[in-house]
Amino acid sequence: MKFYDVINKRRTTREFLDKPVDFEKIKRILEAGNKAPTWDHNRNWQYIILRTDEEKEYAFEYAKSIADKFDADKYLNFPRPYPITLGQKMYGYAMPRQYTMLKEAPYVVIPLFKSKELNGEYVSK
Repeated sequence: MKFYDVINKRRTTREFLDKPVDFEKIKRILEAGNKAPTWDHNRNWQYIILRTDEEKEYAFEYAKSIADKFDADKYLNFPRPYPITLGQKMYGYAMPRQYTMLKEAPYVVIPLFKSKELNGEYVSK
């Protein structure tokens, strides 16, 4: 598959197969990303990788509480002075799945960037 075909066919995944993912592949993807050109040669990326259900439950406890409170039917059928928009329909579909999407993913990768210095000298920093 050509590069632009891959980019154009990218989709958000909210449901996952119950199939193990080789962690070596995850490491290889992250290593490839770290080889991309960077500003000022900043490659101070570190990653938190959540693998277990317990880790994900702990990290996303707040997201679960929000998802549990969200009533998609109520949100989608709320009386509006205008027709419901596509964006609202998408939100109504996606919001209840935010926690389960994170919880059911084989791995959750949280990227962290450590800046060399923190000052306001340059806006891009």
